[in-house]
Amino acid sequence: MKRLNLFFNALLLMIVAVSCNEDFDTPPMVVPHAEHQANMTIAEFKAKYWQDGRNFIDTCKEDTYIHGWVTSSDEEGNIYKHLYIQDETGGLGISIDANSICNTYRVGQEIVISMKDFWIGKYNGEYLIGKPEWYAAQSVWEAGRMSLDLFKEHTELEGLPNVDKISPVEVNIGDVVGHSDAETQLKYQGQFVIIRDVEWEGADGELTFSESGSSTTRNIKDDDGNVLGVNNSNYANFRGDPLPVGKGDVQGILYMTGSDKWGLYLRDAQDCIGFDNDTKGYITDPWTVPEAIELQNQGKKGWVTGYIVGVIAPGVNEVSRYNDIEWTPDSMFTLDNTLVIAPSPGIRDYKQCIAVSLPQGSSFRRDANLRDYPELHGTQIWVKGTLATFMGMAGITDNSGSIDEYKLSMMTGGVTELTEDFEGGSIPDGWRLVKTKGDKDWYMDEFDNNKYVAVTGYKGTQPPFEAWLITPALDIAKAGRKEISFLSKVRYYRGTDQIEVYLMSTNDPTTAELIKLDPVLATADIGGQSDFVSSGTIDLSQFNGTYCVGFCYKSEQQANYTTWQIDNFKFGGKALLQTIDDFETMNEGQTTAQQGWTTLTSNKGWTATNAALLKGGSSDAPPVFAMIGKKADGSDNWAYAVHLNGHINNRGILTSPLFKGGLKTLTMNYGYVLSESNGVKFLVSFYTLDPRTNPAQNPIKTFTVNEPSATQKTAYTATFDVNISGDCYMDIISLSPTNSASNKDRFAVWNIMWEPN
Repeated sequence: MKRLNLFFNALLLMIVAVSCNEDFDTPPMVVPHAEHQANMTIAEFKAKYWQDGRNFIDTCKEDTYIHGWVTSSDEEGNIYKHLYIQDETGGLGISIDANSICNTYRVGQEIVISMKDFWIGKYNGEYLIGKPEWYAAQSVWEAGRMSLDLFKEHTELEGLPNVDKISPVEVNIGDVVGHSDAETQLKYQGQFVIIRDVEWEGADGELTFSESGSSTTRNIKDDDGNVLGVNNSNYANFRGDPLPVGKGDVQGILYMTGSDKWGLYLRDAQDCIGFDNDTKGYITDPWTVPEAIELQNQGKKGWVTGYIVGVIAPGVNEVSRYNDIEWTPDSMFTLDNTLVIAPSPGIRDYKQCIAVSLPQGSSFRRDANLRDYPELHGTQIWVKGTLATFMGMAGITDNSGSIDEYKLSMMTGGVTELTEDFEGGSIPDGWRLVKTKGDKDWYMDEFDNNKYVAVTGYKGTQPPFEAWLITPALDIAKAGRKEISFLSKVRYYRGTDQIEVYLMSTNDPTTAELIKLDPVLATADIGGQSDFVSSGTIDLSQFNGTYCVGFCYKSEQQANYTTWQIDNFKFGGKALLQTIDDFETMNEGQTTAQQGWTTLTSNKGWTATNAALLKGGSSDAPPVFAMIGKKADGSDNWAYAVHLNGHINNRGILTSPLFKGGLKTLTMNYGYVLSESNGVKFLVSFYTLDPRTNPAQNPIKTFTVNEPSATQKTAYTATFDVNISGDCYMDIISLSPTNSASNKDRFAVWNIMWEPN
């Protein structure tokens, strides 16, 4: 046993020895020390080389050294290709053409800069160390970005980063905003500052630091009403975070633009300090009706939610009893100028309710009054205003009636017709963009002189993505045509990103009832691209009321993202994108020889006998003909044409699928491509039963088309006022103008479109 103990003791000594050797092998931390010391302060240096104007560049010829501690960081993506330093006298910006500068120059790192043969100047008003760059538009030199290597040649590090060495300079908004004189600029440009006791304008628990499509200026405001813009990059990691609510302190780097406007750069979201973030009374956390009653007449402003239970009765100036309120729509609510809101739909005690005015001529009165929309009775509502007595009872006052100051749980009103081609170049009024996941939004785009809306996960930083493009309110109940249509296109398809289309009970996808629709959507070719493709006509007649249509883009994180595009949205009106043939699905989309007579069938049920399949195109080489052209659905696709034989004993016949509900009008293109034809003549007949299975029946209506002077390779159009109210079928039969017993008098028909009755 003694030998065993000796063995283990020896082993332990060896382990300790090895461990000690490893410690001795670890290289000691290298602390950098600058060879030079500053001989001029930042304030002295800035004053010496100051010039008025927006742009200039100057060279330092003296052996000048300045020093400062790094106050900025580009780690969170909000400060771009800039470094800021500060000493006891002032701050200064440095323009560097590099990303991830923070890897070399951490916050709190002291640096010494040799300014001999280095440059100082302005770039659009901002005073910077930079490299000479010619600004041709103004014929002036300015301080552009230098390489990181060039900056390193002039820079020495002193010690290790120490954040205790930097502290923000306290400043009031009024000290800088409105002051563009040289003294103020020299004092504050590039300075790391803190502004106390401010609030973010518009902060409501939802508004984010920046929009996803572009950098966004959000304002901070003090108690005196002074406002300072804070520029937030859409590439900042905190871009999608909600702005802090309440009051607090904001710190960051002050800068000035060429328009003599001061701005502030945040380094990260932690530069917002001490905000209470109490969201009570915001739309995301509204007061309940009992809470609103408890807080009456205390100056509280914000959002309240409850249920619509009635209106104040006619002739009442001060509510004091049950009958002063119309609680139920026994016949019709009398007035349209007030609402009474309760904690739950069944309450009938005015002391448990609050009242709100619906201002005359406002969208609030237009959309939310019970006289016009009794269906709102018992539904939830959100209202913004001041919690104060109204007409003798607890109420909400100071509501202007704007669309931003109320929210309904169901849609009312809406348009009965909407056609949007997005050619205005911006998201149209009434359309809404909502991001429910991630930081990507729909945006406007243009190609080949055509504008449209598009969406992609490309350059997004916060996947997964879910982005909504939502139409204005659509009054399906009152629309003449209860249907929609649109075009879609896909690019760079990867098979995972997707578009879904929904009917929505409101324009808020987080709370709305969502009914998924089944339109035709673009499918990509082998290269991942498509042309614009028609959705077809989507019937909404089973829905009675007001809805929105929402286009929802969904994508998980991936290396490459699909781009989806939407154009030419149409709703209601007289006749939208009419229902159209699907001849392109015949023969799997493969044309046939122009004399190769066969039987063709489409996916939707068109049948052609003694026929061939031709196609439009630019080459005009059989069986492709330029006269056929594009499909008349607004897409970029070439049309397909059914080519019917004119043999008197073997006539070509095209038969339609069932036209459900009948037809109002029908149009088609026709013409002939072969030289032996002698004009065009054909019969269009309509039947109650399918003529393919009931050949003996008589047609209920017929039309004859006769163009004896028609010329070869020329497109013609025929329009028929059909006016058949019930289900019907149609066929088109060649009438063989020459009554030839050979394969002559052949003609083509394409782009058959019809308007339901």
